[in-house]
Amino acid sequence: MMTPKNNLFSGSTMLLAFVIFLLTGLSFASDSFAATLYVKKSGTKLQALDSARSKVIARLSRGTPVSVIKKSKRFYQVSTPGGNKGWIFKFKLTSRAPANSSGGGGILGALGGRQKIAARESSSGSSIRGLSPISEKHAKNKGISEEDIQAVKQMEAFHINPLDVEKFLKEGRLGEYGQ
Repeated sequence: MMTPKNNLFSGSTMLLAFVIFLLTGLSFASDSFAATLYVKKSGTKLQALDSARSKVIARLSRGTPVSVIKKSKRFYQVSTPGGNKGWIFKFKLTSRAPANSSGGGGILGALGGRQKIAARESSSGSSIRGLSPISEKHAKNKGISEEDIQAVKQMEAFHINPLDVEKFLKEGRLGEYGQ
């Protein structure tokens, strides 16, 4: 007759075996289930290699779901719903499907950052929206000069060509071109 001391399948041994089995199963499961991420901005480059200077395979639209195959330091190898495989700069992807809207995103979007922030994330909600009529009236009541109000309006109207942004990022080794 076996006693608990001699039993190879005692409680602690069984628990240890179960933990090892569970951890082994989880490691295999994590490799077999690719994460789905979404493209942040229309025009995002799907590239042949994990380098910003490699050949562009395709340009993806905002909200395109991609399956992550592999991760490098700054790029994710992904597959698209159309079957294309390539690399995308990791900051051009998000875990949440973007709401339907136009690609846009401006300069901050080109740098790979979030394109919209909530008012609570800023020290001044009006700075996000620009000068609405209410904000402009408040500024005037606080003694802000007409010259300063016009300067803010000029900044809001300023747009930069996406190709110029791309050139700036390349030459400055910023964003996906950084080392």
